[in-house]
Amino acid sequence: MKRQSDRNSFRTSGTNLTRAKSHNHRVVLEVVRTRGPVGRTEISQITSLSRQTVQNIVGELESAGLVEMQASKITGRGNPGMNVLLCKDNAFSLGFHVDQVSVTAVACNLTGEIQWSHKAVLPKRTAEIANSVIRELVSKFRNEHPHAAERTFGAGLAAPGPFGSRPANSNEVTSFSEFGSTENLSRLESLINLPVVIQNDASAAALGEHFYGVGRNLDNFALIHFGIGLGSGLVLNGMNHTGSRGNAGEIGHMVVELDGRACSCGNHGCLERYLSLNALCEFLDLSPSDPKSIEQIELLHKSCDPRIDRWLDLVAPRMRQAINIVESLVDPEVIIVGGIIESSFLESLLQRCKPWFSGVVNDLQNVSQVVVGTSGSTSIAMGASAVAVEALFAPSVSHLVL
Repeated sequence: MKRQSDRNSFRTSGTNLTRAKSHNHRVVLEVVRTRGPVGRTEISQITSLSRQTVQNIVGELESAGLVEMQASKITGRGNPGMNVLLCKDNAFSLGFHVDQVSVTAVACNLTGEIQWSHKAVLPKRTAEIANSVIRELVSKFRNEHPHAAERTFGAGLAAPGPFGSRPANSNEVTSFSEFGSTENLSRLESLINLPVVIQNDASAAALGEHFYGVGRNLDNFALIHFGIGLGSGLVLNGMNHTGSRGNAGEIGHMVVELDGRACSCGNHGCLERYLSLNALCEFLDLSPSDPKSIEQIELLHKSCDPRIDRWLDLVAPRMRQAINIVESLVDPEVIIVGGIIESSFLESLLQRCKPWFSGVVNDLQNVSQVVVGTSGSTSIAMGASAVAVEALFAPSVSHLVL
């Protein structure tokens, strides 16, 4: 997919501010990561940095083992030029998807290729127990892949939000706000001896799509995450938009039915009470706290069970409504639908949603494209690994604060 325009996004625009060396290194690495192999002259043109500055930065990145020089193809007489290539297997990030019943872990290289994965049951939904499970998983990874472990720079975490200062409610099936507290993250950093950073699961999934998937070459897109709850992640102008408290995109708690079903958040009629795996589990009389429930739903879908078809027909108008809300609010290039269930289930749901509502300019030709993105058991963990890459390597406004 092409970008909406040829303008350079913030991620690939350098600056000559005297104290912005770190930002420029991130910018050059971002260009190499997304467009490489790429020549230094082209990097200079993309970033608006001088060729000498680019040459110096590339040299430092090469010394750090993050990039290498590669001869380009010979197209005429003379010696071939040199391109800059990402050393994708010289740095790794861990990603952990912590939900209400399990912890899924992956280790990814810089292009999102999974080098190791494991899943562990969460015996009880408390931050302390989740930390202990993650520590055991990190230890397992270090024992099984010592070389990659030595080159692991951080851990990204994804968990159901919203996060904040409000006390956790033990009846909240679709969230795990206690795990995302500042105090708990500090404890976890000490336990695993790695920097950690957290995003809610939908935002992490969106970042994973931006780094590794459908949204790789897009500046503006929205992701609707179909999980135990329902959320969305937003990438706007090339940046992951998380809001003032990290809770942007909580569309699952938008009230769509006045005096509707009671929600654990305290409101009635929230969207995820109708459109989520939790709602489907209720419909099928399954427990959302049982790790096998999703597998059972997938088997029922594959066998064309009429109960699944009936539920999909019932909730398709809600998904259509959710897509219309996101389309009208964000005006994205693409709306990606992902989740922790297999893609064929999501495709069945989207097929029932057509035709879409018209776009904000009342022109069906301008409606955002809706596609199924990364889905399945490791999709959010992969997004969490991208959260770690974002924190250490990707350009952001915060790195320009002088």
